[in-house]
Amino acid sequence: MMSKPPKYTVLRGATYHFRMRCPERYRAYYPRDFISESLRTDSHKEAEILALGVKQAWLDELKARTSRRQSPASMESFKALRKVAKGAEISLMTADQLAKGPLEEILKRVSSMHTTDPKAESALFAAALGGFELPKTTILEAANEMANYRPQDVANKNLRQKKGWANRYKRAANAFVEVISDKPIIDITSNDIRNYEKCWQKRVDNERVTSDYAKKHLGYLRSIIVEFYKSVDVEEYVNPFSMLKGIERTNREKHAEGSEKLEFTPKWIKETLIDQTKIQGLNQQARDILIICAETGCRQTEIYDVPASAIFLDASVPYFNIRFEADKDDAREIKNRSSIRPIPLIGAALEAMKRNPDGFPAYRGNANFSNTANKFFKENDLLPSPNHKISGIRHSFETRLIRARVESDDRGYMMGHSVKKMRGREKYGNATDLKLRALFCELIAFPTTDWHPRASEEVWDEIYQFLEAEGHRPRRR
Repeated sequence: MMSKPPKYTVLRGATYHFRMRCPERYRAYYPRDFISESLRTDSHKEAEILALGVKQAWLDELKARTSRRQSPASMESFKALRKVAKGAEISLMTADQLAKGPLEEILKRVSSMHTTDPKAESALFAAALGGFELPKTTILEAANEMANYRPQDVANKNLRQKKGWANRYKRAANAFVEVISDKPIIDITSNDIRNYEKCWQKRVDNERVTSDYAKKHLGYLRSIIVEFYKSVDVEEYVNPFSMLKGIERTNREKHAEGSEKLEFTPKWIKETLIDQTKIQGLNQQARDILIICAETGCRQTEIYDVPASAIFLDASVPYFNIRFEADKDDAREIKNRSSIRPIPLIGAALEAMKRNPDGFPAYRGNANFSNTANKFFKENDLLPSPNHKISGIRHSFETRLIRARVESDDRGYMMGHSVKKMRGREKYGNATDLKLRALFCELIAFPTTDWHPRASEEVWDEIYQFLEAEGHRPRRR
């Protein structure tokens, strides 16, 4: 008894043929009711395997035909045609690229298509002989796709980090649209770019923005175009933003002093944050974040993004870890490798974290903290000057360490700075021990109702004893 022919095949004589009814949705793009072609095999098992591949190839072909007729310059049409080309192991090339290439390549493709599609009806014919269009994706559409273009860049970011990352490209694209227009990327000209660069240079010259800010915007646009062409597998193209002359700094910028954030005096920190009386109107989680920031030198994001799994209040030296978090619910990226560190908790900082043993869920992963805190301090006239920002609180921590005569490298470790950059050379050795960090914190910590730091002489004695126990010979002060 003969075995039943595999699905989508018919046996004609000794050869199996592929046969499939054309799906209803594609009837307008294929002239016959049935799609049929020889599988060129008399093997039942081989026909079964080949038929599945031929079916998928035809579905890709029909989809490409549909897309090309409905919206020939769309991303959907381009991807459908690219899929057909890849299935046939044909590299997708424009007519211009083919014309500039070797004659042998054109002849080879023409010969192949004459055999498979003499009437030039298929999408494969277009794919082989340059009859396709790059998608008319606009600069704003591409900016909105950056997370899809570069999924590895956002894979471990939390919601706030993802939003901040994506917004820089959207802002840059919107600025381009305001000056030029929301043009398709493939239609952006070198003249557009020159006019756009002139516009930014004018803003810099008029001191509306800094040259660094302008350069960043232009850099984001350059990246958008790079990622767009990667997404369509086009390797040879001209990025119009590579033609820029470069934004020039103004004389004022060249001679300006550094725009460092203003610090807060220890007196202000104690009376406003540690005592808490003046900030009773701010919610407790926000108050505690600011206290920990002042007493540890951490960035605010490093504090309010910390998950419960990174807090260790029962350790011999209580601490929390600033580290890369891959868990989906607690995902967060850290600024750089130098920022990865354990943070000792003593005094007011420890008391604040004990009130929040699971972290700060009201602010974890979102962008609400900075707005909430800055609004409260401004509305209640609590800032030392209009130029002070809450983010400057962390920087006061290092100044306090300097006044306590803590060494630069130790301060760098505690602040999450790159010691290699600070030294201007390679660094060696282990990071400052957690217990030693806690002692440095005690040198500058503020007293609370239930805890008082020891006299600095007593703390330094313990620091020397700690170092000497390890075999060091520290110079006593």
